[in-house]
Amino acid sequence: MGIYWRKELEIGVIEIDKQHQSLVESFNAFLLACRNGKGSSELLELLKFLDEYALHHFHTEEAIQKAAAYPEYESHRLQHLGFTKKIKDLKEQLTLNEPPQINHLIATNTVLLDWFIKHISGSDSHFGRHLVETCYFADSGSQQSDP
Repeated sequence: MGIYWRKELEIGVIEIDKQHQSLVESFNAFLLACRNGKGSSELLELLKFLDEYALHHFHTEEAIQKAAAYPEYESHRLQHLGFTKKIKDLKEQLTLNEPPQINHLIATNTVLLDWFIKHISGSDSHFGRHLVETCYFADSGSQQSDP
């Protein structure tokens, strides 16, 4: 079982869509590692990736939202802060219990799956529709999705 990227998930900004795809790829690699009994050894790498991803991706997304006068900006930003806190909490749990246990793997899978379903498929899709409806495309790195 894995998450698969679909064109319907694109919001129409190339950079953000590529970042979302890299998250999906990392999550799938982690799921594969779990299936192969190597999830514990891959968990720290995934959490490191998520720290870097969140910092860069959220900055990019929020800058575009501000420039596009996205009316749900503050709510969206709070979702980003919530995700960042969940990742921090997962990392803190790991420092208390070495090596990672099955509950850490399950918790990480749950956080990522929940994020993918609720945020990327929901909130980010809403943001993408706003960009299309307002005909806002920030720069040459942006593209409009087919309606």
